Amino acid sequence: MTGSGIGVVGRRLAQFVLDEMLVFVPMLLLAIAVVWLFHPHGPGLLTFLKVVLYTMLALDFAGLQLLNTWWPYRHGGQTPAMRWLRLRVRTVEGGHPSLGAFVVRDLLMVVDGFAWGLTGVVVMLVTRRRQRFGDVVARTVVVRVPRRRDGSGGSADESAFPRPDGDLGAVAGPQLALGRADVGLDGGQRNHE
Repeated sequence: MTGSGIGVVGRRLAQFVLDEMLVFVPMLLLAIAVVWLFHPHGPGLLTFLKVVLYTMLALDFAGLQLLNTWWPYRHGGQTPAMRWLRLRVRTVEGGHPSLGAFVVRDLLMVVDGFAWGLTGVVVMLVTRRRQRFGDVVARTVVVRVPRRRDGSGGSADESAFPRPDGDLGAVAGPQLALGRADVGLDGGQRNHE
């Protein structure tokens, strides 16, 4: 386990928290506004608060599903926080994942989120490509979007896979870069150095 591997996992955790906040904070503010403006006086207050809470949680859940599946499918494999942190979801072959792959990744967040997310962190730290369980099953990998040579920040339209110059993206070290054998371009032979 290298220090850069831990940094990769840290970047992905920061992205997860930012995306969660993008959905949760507006829902929380909306719930507070509804309670503030429409709360009943008297014995119905507790029932009203429960309805607002459960509605907020349901809307938060639906928002997260859209943010983790539809949004990256339509926006080059990136959620808003992935774009800010220069990350992108790609297939292990290097292509854009299908909507089904994004759905599988999101559904398996239940497994990755077990024990307050510790399962997903451990799986990312021990897999060669820093994949969580949902990535392994969906055959996807999260990679870093390289910066442009001119020093500008680049865009979501840039290639997300490592360049020949050694920019390994979100992969922790040179031994973890996707090679011909890893993506099946060597005719099925698996020779790992």
